[in-house]
Amino acid sequence: MPLVELDVLMAFLDSSDPGHEEASRVVELAASGKADVLLSPACLIEISLLYRTLGMEAELESDLRLLLSIFRGRVGPLGPVEALRAARIRREHGLTFFDSFHAASALSLPDQSIVSFDRAYDRVAGLRRIDPADFA
Repeated sequence: MPLVELDVLMAFLDSSDPGHEEASRVVELAASGKADVLLSPACLIEISLLYRTLGMEAELESDLRLLLSIFRGRVGPLGPVEALRAARIRREHGLTFFDSFHAASALSLPDQSIVSFDRAYDRVAGLRRIDPADFA
C-alpha cells in the first residue's frame, strides 16, 4: 500500500492548486476505502510547521482532523530505522528534510511506493513514485 505525501494533500485542500483535481481523486479513493493508502507520518509535523509559517494555525486543527479521518488514522512507519534512512537519503539523493522522511517511511512499506507530484523521489533507488494523475 502506498504512502501519500503532503504535496498531494495540500493540492487537495487548495482548490486553486493546479493538481487539485488529481489530488481530490486520490483522497476520494482513500476516503471511500477503494484505495489502500497510508498517510505519511512526517506530514503531521510538516503541515503543522507549514501552517504556522503561513499564519494559518487557526485552520490547522480542522485540516488535521479532516486528513486523519480520511485516512482513518492510518499512518506509515516512522521510527529509528526511518530516521537513519532519511539521513542517508538526504546525503545520497539531496532530498529535502521532510521529503527524506516521506521517502524513508515509504521504503519501509512492502510495496515501497509513494503518491506524489514531486519527481525528486524518482532519484531514490528502490522507491516507486506514483503520480497522482496515474493513481487508480
